[in-house]
Amino acid sequence: MDNYIKDWFHVVKNCSVNNTYKMGWGKSIIECCIETPNEQIIPFDRISLKMFKYFWNQTIFFDLQQSPNPIKPPELYTYVKEVINEYQAKYGFKPILFDKVDDKLNIDINKINKIVKKDVCYRFLKVGGKVFDLYKLDKDSLTIKVHNPPILKEYSDFFFEMINYRWSQILENFNSSPRISKKIRIIDLTEIKRTSLQKFHKYLNKLDMNCSICGELIIDNPSIDHVIPWSYMYSDDLWNLVYTHKGCNSSKSNRIVGELEIIQLENRNKELVKVLNKLEVQDKHTEELELSIRKDYGRKFWIGFKG
Repeated sequence: MDNYIKDWFHVVKNCSVNNTYKMGWGKSIIECCIETPNEQIIPFDRISLKMFKYFWNQTIFFDLQQSPNPIKPPELYTYVKEVINEYQAKYGFKPILFDKVDDKLNIDINKINKIVKKDVCYRFLKVGGKVFDLYKLDKDSLTIKVHNPPILKEYSDFFFEMINYRWSQILENFNSSPRISKKIRIIDLTEIKRTSLQKFHKYLNKLDMNCSICGELIIDNPSIDHVIPWSYMYSDDLWNLVYTHKGCNSSKSNRIVGELEIIQLENRNKELVKVLNKLEVQDKHTEELELSIRKDYGRKFWIGFKG
């Protein structure tokens, strides 16, 4: 195994913690490397926003404590709670994933940058009296230079699983809530009711009925499948629904699709928008479909599900 991977593994596994900042920091760096594997320089702005996202999702769905002291919680957690309260006062109390509402939030990235500059960016590298060379830190320009982004992307599934496992272990010390590991990924199937997908046929049948999984023509009785599993999304969205054979759908289960399947979904969505616009079909589902293209929902949620 490459020494760089070994060092990342050692840091995540053995770093000292008194809150979950380091897990959020490390996971955010990995996500940035998935998005831009050819760019070594990552600004704090990107990392901070992703850390906010992780804390938002865990907090708005499950209100997981991120440190052992509820009277004096971590500054970032407190700030996320403030933004959640502002959002809920305006839009209601229904929990919702960050990527669906980020454009409705007034997030002070400079505030988060100051927190991570003070509390995590350099401490993440220190384990057992040794400083590990995972990235070069520039606290003046608020950037890090990651040495090998492509290898972090290549092994991202491994790193996500590792970080999530450690994050779960840490949270179990602060929370009595059950199923911590599932709640980190915002999955708890027993509490969510599923609804019929029949209403989506009138949109999906406007295109050729080829199976999204095997590519063959569907003769009759198409099955509607969530490309990014419903167990992660907790919602039925036109942009994430495709036709499949019933057998193909059953065999897929809740597996993580590959990047090629996401590209296929992105292309399908663009084609579907054109057809529906030509037919002058407009409603909340078509608006969500167009929004998903503008905001790159497919790729964002795919990366989130991998994490």
